Amino acid sequence: MNRLVTAATAVTLAFTAGACMQQSSPQQLNTTNANSRIYIGALSCNVAGGTGYVLGSSKTMECVFLSKDGQSAEYSGTINKVGIDIGYTKAVHTVWRVYSLGSDRKANQLSGTYVGEQGTVAASSQAGGNWIYGGPNAEIGMVASGIVKDAGYNLATGIAEMSIKLK
Repeated sequence: MNRLVTAATAVTLAFTAGACMQQSSPQQLNTTNANSRIYIGALSCNVAGGTGYVLGSSKTMECVFLSKDGQSAEYSGTINKVGIDIGYTKAVHTVWRVYSLGSDRKANQLSGTYVGEQGTVAASSQAGGNWIYGGPNAEIGMVASGIVKDAGYNLATGIAEMSIKLK
């Protein structure tokens, strides 16, 4: 019983924290971060729905990167999760904030593999966050957080690996 109360409390806190983090559009993020030295743009992705198989999942995605200076590029890829992943999710739209920790990157220079942590809870709406790091010369960091409405029913936490390539 104690574990059930703890789990319910964690879910409630995740949704409460997530409610403060509504997803912004790429244009809003670019305007907000226009003066940042490390923020380079927003990667907007349509991620396929799927079923978690207790220890992991794999989903395809189609993305568009919009740099803060107005350049854009299309990417396709996959996101794989290893860890606890129970339930199902519908197709969702996720916006990643993209940071370059090294050289300045153009819109068509994000292809590569990224790894990091992810955690989401979905009970109709989905709340959670992800951070990943990698890409060309391991100089790119990405963060996604917020609430996605009508996302399914799922609990996922663990390691995420995302691969994207220029279309």
